Amino acid sequence: MKNVLKTIKELNRKRVADRRNDKFKTTLSNSFDRHILEISSLNKLVSSKTVSSNPFAKELAIYSTYFGSITNKTFNANRVAAGLDHYFISNNKDILSDVTKAGWIPIFLNLEISTNRVLSAQQAKIPKALPHLFPELTAYQFLFYVDDKIDFDVSTLQSLREMMSKNNSSLMVRAHPSLHGNILNEFAAAMIQPRYQAQRDQTVEYIDSKLHEGLTLKVKHLYWTSAILRNMAHPETVGINEDWYANILECGIECQISFDFIAQKYSSIAVMPDVISRASNI
Repeated sequence: MKNVLKTIKELNRKRVADRRNDKFKTTLSNSFDRHILEISSLNKLVSSKTVSSNPFAKELAIYSTYFGSITNKTFNANRVAAGLDHYFISNNKDILSDVTKAGWIPIFLNLEISTNRVLSAQQAKIPKALPHLFPELTAYQFLFYVDDKIDFDVSTLQSLREMMSKNNSSLMVRAHPSLHGNILNEFAAAMIQPRYQAQRDQTVEYIDSKLHEGLTLKVKHLYWTSAILRNMAHPETVGINEDWYANILECGIECQISFDFIAQKYSSIAVMPDVISRASNI
């Protein structure tokens, strides 16, 4: 009887997923070519572009990303602030056309547009974790990554940069607003979402490997990586970026889990104040 009930539940889950995928014409699969996502391959994609001859000459740029088909786009067109360079990185030229009209500076990364939302999410981790690979961004000392669904107040960025400089911080990231204490809380919350379920076994294996390396589940902060301020001139920043990205490839697209582990190794990572938007308390 238990086996019958288990089979019925699995069929129901599959039926729900099939309906969702048919509606949005998307798939959720953890089977895709990972070679093109390795740093060595990515370097070749951007190697033809010109790197700034005067790195860190400019103080701050804001950037966001979207990878995938136009069907699932989440671009927020109301965020460009006068006097600040805003970049948008995508593999979709239609998306980049839209953001350019809204005042963003487009950066095209020549990766396939997939209906596989797991692959698209994995592609989006490239600029999120590795902004230093993009020559257009090398002119800036500070880079502020923000999820394209998050609102923020640019006036808060000056005080955050001052805090980072005073404390010699490499990155500043908010603590998660509702998850605390144990990385398994992040894992449990993530498994509600189908795109993370698709990589469940991979993520479990990753967590197990980190524990064998001597890292811990119990942490002071669980991080919320929807907003990240980086001091690109700090000597640890690029190393942290690449360590995180390597862990993302190993862990999967639930990148807050991998960040919670790698953050245990770097004392230069600082906690960003909870509120970065005065208007919406986000």
